[in-house]
Amino acid sequence: MDYDQLPPFVKESTVFSTEDKIKLAKLDRLPTPLEVDEITSLPEIYELLNAFIGDQSSRNVHLQLKAKEYLQDNQLDMAWKVILL
Repeated sequence: MDYDQLPPFVKESTVFSTEDKIKLAKLDRLPTPLEVDEITSLPEIYELLNAFIGDQSSRNVHLQLKAKEYLQDNQLDMAWKVILL
């Protein structure tokens, strides 16, 4: 994917550095909705999703922070799955 093809909420994110965004743009294809849904049962993801019920803004920031952790571990696919939740 080209950097310009990143979703606006990713390009405008203050959580992701320019370097993070460049890494995110290296993925050939985005995970499917089914692939994204499959990670919701992982304990660390499940916990995040339930911790911020009713506070979408905080939830999005914390999901982006979690995605950033995956990026730092070079788990690009997993980072995208978290971003797309």
